[in-house]
Amino acid sequence: MAIDLLDLATAVDPHALTADLRAEAPVLRLPSGFVAVTGHAAAIEALRSTRFGSSAIGALYRDRLPEGAARDEMSNRINFLDPPDHPRVRRLVAKAFTPRRVATLTPWIDRAARDHAATVDHTAAFDLLADVAHLLPAHVISELLGVPVDDRHELARLADAVVPLLSPTPSPEEVAAAVNAAEVMHARLEALVSQRRVSPSDDLLGALVEVEDAGERLEHAELMSLVATMYSAGHRTTRDAFVNGMARLLSDDAALWARVVAAEWDLDAVAWEMLRLDTPTHYVARVVRHESATGEVDEFGAVETVELAGVEIAPGEVLLVMLAAANRDPSVFSNPDDFNPQRPPAPNLAFAYGPHYCLGASL
Repeated sequence: MAIDLLDLATAVDPHALTADLRAEAPVLRLPSGFVAVTGHAAAIEALRSTRFGSSAIGALYRDRLPEGAARDEMSNRINFLDPPDHPRVRRLVAKAFTPRRVATLTPWIDRAARDHAATVDHTAAFDLLADVAHLLPAHVISELLGVPVDDRHELARLADAVVPLLSPTPSPEEVAAAVNAAEVMHARLEALVSQRRVSPSDDLLGALVEVEDAGERLEHAELMSLVATMYSAGHRTTRDAFVNGMARLLSDDAALWARVVAAEWDLDAVAWEMLRLDTPTHYVARVVRHESATGEVDEFGAVETVELAGVEIAPGEVLLVMLAAANRDPSVFSNPDDFNPQRPPAPNLAFAYGPHYCLGASL
């Protein structure tokens, strides 16, 4: 099928395009050369198999970005790490970013949500994205990390400005602006990290600075990348998932909203269905890896092909694992375009799957 990433980025309804791709085949090579994985089973296999990695993506950022904060952030992002670095970093982060820490923050989140809602003029039209959804998750991730109130809005803005670097096809102007934004953002974060080194604190940032496991600690570049990534992922994806889900509930089908407020559905199930139907991260990338006879991984010198859903994929080829498309696979979810919080249990790929399952899912 002759559609590509630009079509998906500009489409009014990208789900219709990925549905056409999925109907043709669960794994399909796009005109650009990327391999699109739209089937649910194929997506799970690609996300959990050790034959597909992501460190080659971090290596590309090291090659293509100028020396500085943006290159350090992108090349050390936890989602662009493979073993042995990924399990080491993930283990350290898990000791700091605990379910207990999230549970302790929950009452504050509840109050913050109510306070944000109370600032809205309920008698007039308002912008759900700008007036509520953009503000709340930025404050939550800031509170979790221990970022001063005066810095929160600007750090959220800078995190958004860096996001174009994650696009497979950013313009030179977008790259330049993102690189500049990363420098400013990292300078601000660097100041906060330096404060924690002098005066330890009980927030997540303080815990990440101090965390240690079997004598291992986060390297400085890993720590800085983690904090920047948390700001981006903890703000943007939550904002988008909330707005898209609320837009669906407040659509012309008034029965959906009525059933939610009447508590006919469990709210956790409502949230999971919002994430399934309007998955905020449409795709993640993976690259075919090669294990040598000694068991070492060679990111670029691979010589073996991998078969996925009957398609042979050569070493070095890039897979786009389309989470949003897999979450609407009719072979797993009956009437997949309908909102139904009472579906039978099935893996929801909104937080990905396997070793790179989202660190902040509990939050």
